[in-house]
Amino acid sequence: MKHASLLLAAAAFTAVAVPQAAAVDYKSQIAPIFRSKCFECHSETKKVKGDLALDEAKISESIGAGKHIVPNNIKQSTLYYACTLPDDDEDVMPPKGKNRLSAAELKLLEAWILEGASLTAGGAAPAPAPAAAGTAALQKWTSNDGKVIEASFERIEGESVVLTIPGSGSFLVPLSRLSPESQAQAKAAK
Repeated sequence: MKHASLLLAAAAFTAVAVPQAAAVDYKSQIAPIFRSKCFECHSETKKVKGDLALDEAKISESIGAGKHIVPNNIKQSTLYYACTLPDDDEDVMPPKGKNRLSAAELKLLEAWILEGASLTAGGAAPAPAPAAAGTAALQKWTSNDGKVIEASFERIEGESVVLTIPGSGSFLVPLSRLSPESQAQAKAAK
C-alpha cells in the first residue's frame, strides 16, 4: 500500500525518475571525450590554451575549488559551463564550428563532476548532491492540483526540481507542476 501511494504521488507530480547509475568512469568515459573534443587546444602534446591541460598527467591541476573543474559543483566548473554555452557565444567550448559535445557527452561530464570528478579507475561511488543549509530534511511539497508528498530537496535543474522520496529514489519535477508556495520553497533552497 505504501509503495502504491508513493507511485501515485510521483505520478501526480508528473515526475520522471532520475537514474541512479553506477559511477562515471574517468578513464573509459571522460578521458575519451577530452581526447576527441578538447585536446586540439587543451593538451600538453598539442597546445595549452586558457591555462587548461586535460592530459592525464596534468588534469589533476585543473580540479579543485577555484579551478576549471570543481568537484560536486557544475555551476562553479568553468569547463562544464563553457561546454554548455550556446553555439553563437564567443566563449563556447569547443569553439564555434568545432566538434561540440553531444547531449550524452554533456550528461556524462555533468555526472562525473557531480560525483566528485574522480580520476581513479572505475570512478568514485556517486556522491550525494551537496545540500543547501537546512534542505536535507524532509519537506512537504504540494503540486498545483493539491497533492502533497514528503521529500527532500536535492537541486534545481533548469526549470525542474530534483526531489528525493525516501525508499523510492529521486524524481525530476517540473516547477510548473508545483504550487506557488512549493515553487518558492524550491527556489529559496537552491
